[in-house]
Amino acid sequence: MLRIAYLILIVSIAMLASNRLFAQSNFNDSVFKLKQVNIVSNRGNIFSAGSKINVVDSVQFNSHSHQSIADLLTDESSLFIKSYGLGSLATSSFRGGSANHTAILWNGFNISSPMNGQLDLSLVPVNLADEISIQYGGSSALWGSGAVSGTIHINNTAKFNQGFSGSINLSGGSFAAYHQQASFTYSKKRFVSVIKLFNASAKNNFEYNNIFSADNSKIIQTNAELKNKGILSENYFLINDKQRINLLCWYQHTDRNIPPTMLQASNNSAQIDKHYRITSEWKYDKNRTTNFVRAAYFNEALIYKDRTYNYADSSRWQTFIAEAESKIKLNHQHLINVGINTTYVAALASTGYTAIKNNNRLAAFASYLYATKNDKLKINISFREELANHKIVPFTYTLGGDYELKKWLSCKGNISKVYRIPTMNDLYWHLGGNPDLIAESGFSEEIGLKIMAKHKRFAFTTEPTIFTKQINNWIIWLPGISYWTPQNLMNVWSRGMETNSTLVIPIQKIKLSFSALTNYVISTNQTAKSLNDAAVDKQLIYVPMYSGNAKMKLDYKNVSVFYRHNYTGYRYTSTDNTQYLKPYQLGAIYCSYKINFNKMSADVFIQVNNIWNESYQAILNRAMPARNFTTGISFQFNQTNKYK
Repeated sequence: MLRIAYLILIVSIAMLASNRLFAQSNFNDSVFKLKQVNIVSNRGNIFSAGSKINVVDSVQFNSHSHQSIADLLTDESSLFIKSYGLGSLATSSFRGGSANHTAILWNGFNISSPMNGQLDLSLVPVNLADEISIQYGGSSALWGSGAVSGTIHINNTAKFNQGFSGSINLSGGSFAAYHQQASFTYSKKRFVSVIKLFNASAKNNFEYNNIFSADNSKIIQTNAELKNKGILSENYFLINDKQRINLLCWYQHTDRNIPPTMLQASNNSAQIDKHYRITSEWKYDKNRTTNFVRAAYFNEALIYKDRTYNYADSSRWQTFIAEAESKIKLNHQHLINVGINTTYVAALASTGYTAIKNNNRLAAFASYLYATKNDKLKINISFREELANHKIVPFTYTLGGDYELKKWLSCKGNISKVYRIPTMNDLYWHLGGNPDLIAESGFSEEIGLKIMAKHKRFAFTTEPTIFTKQINNWIIWLPGISYWTPQNLMNVWSRGMETNSTLVIPIQKIKLSFSALTNYVISTNQTAKSLNDAAVDKQLIYVPMYSGNAKMKLDYKNVSVFYRHNYTGYRYTSTDNTQYLKPYQLGAIYCSYKINFNKMSADVFIQVNNIWNESYQAILNRAMPARNFTTGISFQFNQTNKYK
């Protein structure tokens, strides 16, 4: 099982060793005089004028280095993360959309499952990435199917000629939760190799009050163990000053038990997730043109077992992606991007499909960016046309712009046509799949301001955004005569407002900062699914109307302390809104101390979660932990390249 992981590790070590030998020769140092290069090729960074984008900063990264991306997004964004409990499934919801309406991209490749259209964010470690950003609103023209409500970008980058560096993170906490991570980087003039390893385990045997028992008795969570391990190998090459190539390999294996709900006396089921992901990119710069050729291969599996009934089921899929694009810079004010993408998926569910099912998609996309000479105004327009299994998907586009009214005030806005093709389970599941489904489609619009006030005594930033989104032919599974089947029956209208505000106050050697995120969302179905449908004009289930978080942080020399408070409002659990989960508030305290050595530093931290001991449910009948803690230490070292 671990053979591929070991192979990746051996290849990476061999590359490190071979490069050290090459680096010692005079050939490389005398012939190639290359500048430090940071490889960034995400078209979303360029053609996103008018969109709201939040980039996770280094402080947020470090404080979540021992956690998953699901934890980071819960604490540092306005997204609602649907968590089924510690070690269990966690998916994202943007602006009243479902998990299928979020595109999750790893270095530009969509890694959501083609079978169910989702990715379990609780399984992706934060320290696997170098950059994480959140793009709100529709961007189907840039990223294709699923980029309806928002996009999560998980990127890896490389800096050349930096020497040898590394980090080791160790943490442990309540419920026998332990996490180990190591990262090593060897960076020379023409070559960068990175190895990241991670291992996490937890019993998740927390105590909770079972509200369904006669005496509200305390219960110990059972069958909730988790083991998650993996390796990421990154290799970047400078062929010459015009050509670059990279190869990334990501192996991950997760073995976890599925705990019972509050209504179950016990559960004896488990799930194994296995992922092999390989990507490569060739980049060629010539005069005003930059060309990219990318490819990816994903081999993934989900295996479910119920030991009580001796039942097993597996879902397996392979994805092949090839993409080519060119950026053409006419001058400082005009930039064009054109490209083509082809995706092939082969999937099989042992009890859900009658045979191997295939999905073929071919897409052409183009973008144009105009910027004034002083960069005060930026306007971009993007187009995409796609064929899915030889059927034309609705033509999509995005038109957006940013305008700097004053040095302290700017505005932005965009309108996008968006779409989502049915998942393979929607089309082919036996029994119930509906091959006659059509793609969901609709429009996404937003407008916002950014206000920045800087003074010698403080710095203040606030970014309010108003949005609306209409999705037609929303796919929903409904009960039939003998089994459930999906149908294009819902038309959903989501609208609301988000704010993101930050205040920084320096007081001599102390830096105080305050931040707040607020989220107000109304998301309702506008069309009756049946006669006398009571769900019309009602809030969608598990979409909180009000949510937000606030953080107060203090930095003094090598000490950092912050308190974070999260609020999640009512979530309806029935489509007619007669049943719901009560709001809950969670508080957390994080303290860290940095110790500096000669070429090494260490960060010691302790974090207390749910400090007010709140009893709550994020998902109906799914137990969540009371007060708990995590503590750990992180080492960083860097041996600078003497030829830098």
